[in-house]
Amino acid sequence: MNTTRWTIAIVAAVFLAIFGVMLVIPFLTKTLTDGVNAYSQGDFKSAMSTLAPMADEGDPTAQYMLGEMYRLGQGVAKDEPKALKWYKKASENGSPEGQYALGMCYATGVGTDPDPISAYQWLSLSILRLASWQNERRTLATETRAKIITGMSPADVEKAKALVATWERKFSKAAP
Repeated sequence: MNTTRWTIAIVAAVFLAIFGVMLVIPFLTKTLTDGVNAYSQGDFKSAMSTLAPMADEGDPTAQYMLGEMYRLGQGVAKDEPKALKWYKKASENGSPEGQYALGMCYATGVGTDPDPISAYQWLSLSILRLASWQNERRTLATETRAKIITGMSPADVEKAKALVATWERKFSKAAP
């Protein structure tokens, strides 16, 4: 009989411990929404501490947000090369916003020397992938790409288009 009581007591204690942990974890874990909200409210220190681990783990939205913070010097020292690094990671992980930002950096020489092939590539991908409510960005990307193409050789345009096709296939395979 004592063995049965001990078994029940141990099972109950384990159940209560697991249940308690399940209740506490959501309050200890920061989410992407928490980071974006902190950024939107101008609390860049909290945004950085929330988003940085997510960006390091490969979250493309968090990577894009870190790029913005470094480019604009929000909560961190302004560092355009570091912004470019985060935009590139976000872009390669499928963020249309990151692709737009990276394309604009390559077009204007922010954090890098101007690179028309890369600018064309990433702006084109952003044009294809930005959400319908992001028409202003899509228009600016289209206009910037049109200006860039005027200074590119036909061979460079073909190279850029091939890169767009390669990345678009990659993103299409990754889509659910």
